[in-house]
Amino acid sequence: MAPFTLYTHAGPGPNPVKVAMALEHLGLEYDCVPLGFGEGKGTVKDPEYTSKVNPNGRVPGLIDHKNNDFTVWESAAILRYLAEKYDASGSLAGNTVEERADVNKWLAWQVSGLGPYQGQLVWFLAFHEGAHGEKPNQSVIARYQAEVERLRAVLEKHLASAENGFVALGRLTIADFAILPWLKISVLAGPALKPFDEYPAINAYIKKLEALPEVQAAYKKAVPPM
Repeated sequence: MAPFTLYTHAGPGPNPVKVAMALEHLGLEYDCVPLGFGEGKGTVKDPEYTSKVNPNGRVPGLIDHKNNDFTVWESAAILRYLAEKYDASGSLAGNTVEERADVNKWLAWQVSGLGPYQGQLVWFLAFHEGAHGEKPNQSVIARYQAEVERLRAVLEKHLASAENGFVALGRLTIADFAILPWLKISVLAGPALKPFDEYPAINAYIKKLEALPEVQAAYKKAVPPM
């Protein structure tokens, strides 16, 4: 058994791979346990999982067997935990109060803004009709489209002048691990969102991160092919 167990999506979800990238970067060995959506055994609602790992019934969840089987859930919390416990250099999360704040504001930007709005947009575009038997309200889609594009514009402006092309501290941090998967999975929204060619700084950012060995390894191990 590897020192860490990471619970992931059986499909191409964006949140577990954030954690996989951090584990790969830190050289920490881990096993992936993919869980399906829905209810019952082998899903995110499996009582075995919700009682022992994540009562919220979502992924990722992480068990740290090196630390008495300590469990952490919510991707941002896991990223902070791994950085604080296993990155002695402080490179991933910051070494000072100011550096940590700089990283955390972009981490919060993703988990409170880009993730929820883009996630809802994709739900209404791709899954709402199948789940409810009716087409989604177009004003709802327009609301989420507009907010995702607004958030992309914020990131584009920041990256255009960001040091070394990273979102914080001029170096790779857990904020980058949080943001990249949500940019990549936006392809599920199809033509509802502008192509990244219209966001040159974001486009360069994606390519920069995709070239990193830890990113490539994490996607290969933790994300099923789309």
